[in-house]
Amino acid sequence: MVVFLVVVLTRFSVGVQLIVWGSKVLENLPGVLEEVSSIGFDGVETGLEPLKKFHNVDSLLREKGLKLAGVHMGIDSSDLDLVIEALNILERTSGEYLIFSGAGGRENTPENYHKSCKFLEKAGELASQRGLKVLYHNHWQEIINDLMGIRIICEETSAKNVSLCMDTYWVQCGGVSPLKFLELFGERVVYLHLKDGTEEGLKKHEFTELGYGIINFSSILKKAESLNVNWCIIEQDRTDKTPFESMKISRLYLKEKFGI
Repeated sequence: MVVFLVVVLTRFSVGVQLIVWGSKVLENLPGVLEEVSSIGFDGVETGLEPLKKFHNVDSLLREKGLKLAGVHMGIDSSDLDLVIEALNILERTSGEYLIFSGAGGRENTPENYHKSCKFLEKAGELASQRGLKVLYHNHWQEIINDLMGIRIICEETSAKNVSLCMDTYWVQCGGVSPLKFLELFGERVVYLHLKDGTEEGLKKHEFTELGYGIINFSSILKKAESLNVNWCIIEQDRTDKTPFESMKISRLYLKEKFGI
């Protein structure tokens, strides 16, 4: 008889980034949420547009037994009115996290990071006043050049107002192991994007379901359990399967391997 050892990690809520459903999120959010709920997720993360279009999103989430884990926005908007709009939605739906990315701009320069940090701190202050939290989500750009982007963000924003969402795939893609990232910046990390890819896929920015790539989720989740991480969000930008099939595979992987 073969016995599988399951490491049980009970403290995390598990959500999904709706990006994998593409245009269906705007076309039929109720249908997407039905699929998400049937797979067994605790909540969702999405952009601002579908939340603005479907004014009854709070009741839609409640009906499906889901929470709004986070709202994700590009920092290039730099519009505090949009920040307030997103915070209003989070407050109404009992959400908590407003997530930004893209601080380095297309040029990925220190100057862009310095400018973005001022915006992040202002947005973070607005969120903190409501008991909400601003997070910064990395891509590979913040990781290269000895983690220049993340270092600037952590140095020029306050821990009180700006925390981190670590994306496992993009950290690895930038040349740093996710475990090393958590060892360096773990005190600021409260939220994870769990994303996987093969060695070849990382070179082409291609993705796969969790457990089918090279990301070491065992070490990541073990370390995260000792930190202040609340949400683990499965994210896969694209899939050659249906979104339902792809996310079901990844959700089952976390449940069977880690008990979450």
